[in-house]
Amino acid sequence: MPITLTVNGHARSVDVEPDAPLLWVLRDTLGLTGTKFGCGISACGACTVHLNGRAVRTCTLPASAAEGAEITTIEGLAADGTLHRVQQAWIDHQKQRDLSAEQHEPAAEYVQSWGVEDARDGGA
Repeated sequence: MPITLTVNGHARSVDVEPDAPLLWVLRDTLGLTGTKFGCGISACGACTVHLNGRAVRTCTLPASAAEGAEITTIEGLAADGTLHRVQQAWIDHQKQRDLSAEQHEPAAEYVQSWGVEDARDGGA
């Protein structure tokens, strides 16, 4: 069933089940991977986005509940090509983790943070 979502200021029509968790629609259907899966029960906050300016957990929120609302993900925080302080904090945190790691391979969290890195380049 087509659902129209307004994500980061852009109306997007997606053909998903109405009860599909918004998290997976954002990540898998729209490719916005900055929003993370953590616990699956709305407890940890990794899946948090703003819905009409209010922080909501998306791992248990049906996509249909967000229809007609303004959704802002971490990728949508940048303005005019300038990173938002939250985006910059994530990048700085990751760089510090990478510098202190004893391994040459990046931590799994770094791989998962590509959405933030994508936001630096204009995001989705």
